[in-house]
Amino acid sequence: MKPHLYDRLAEASRLAELARYDLSGASLRATLDEVAERSAKLLETPVSLVSVLDADTQRIIGAYGLGDWEAVAQDAPAEWAVCSRTVLNGEPYCVTDFGADPAHAANPFLATTGLRSYLGVPLATPDGVMLGAHCVVDRRRRIYTDVDLAVLSDSADEAMAALLRHRR
Repeated sequence: MKPHLYDRLAEASRLAELARYDLSGASLRATLDEVAERSAKLLETPVSLVSVLDADTQRIIGAYGLGDWEAVAQDAPAEWAVCSRTVLNGEPYCVTDFGADPAHAANPFLATTGLRSYLGVPLATPDGVMLGAHCVVDRRRRIYTDVDLAVLSDSADEAMAALLRHRR
């Protein structure tokens, strides 16, 4: 029997590594909020997130522009979290138009928020363990460029460095 794609999020070694981080610290949240804000402004998107994924949910640990959506996005099922694709692929993930993409067209979170495009970069430990993702999301269809990816990758490196400073 083929394992469910999202079952990989529950790998014991990945969860053990994730547990080593103090994700609830106010100073970490402030730093990651700043990273998210800078990414959104540099890439001219209304929303940017820094999130981690546990076995079956997304946890937003830094954000810009989410507003009322944060309550819906926080602890969203992994199947709804586009960032889970970034983590599972272990590489940047891009969606130009959620509505035209069969993998995301029926996503309840996206349907309620009106978000339409996504660019995400994984947050990986020095040992290559995928903890989460840093992303930008737009309300319009958007083709992201290599320059956009480079900017977001630099920000993801900054987010991961902040996480490593909060490792127990």
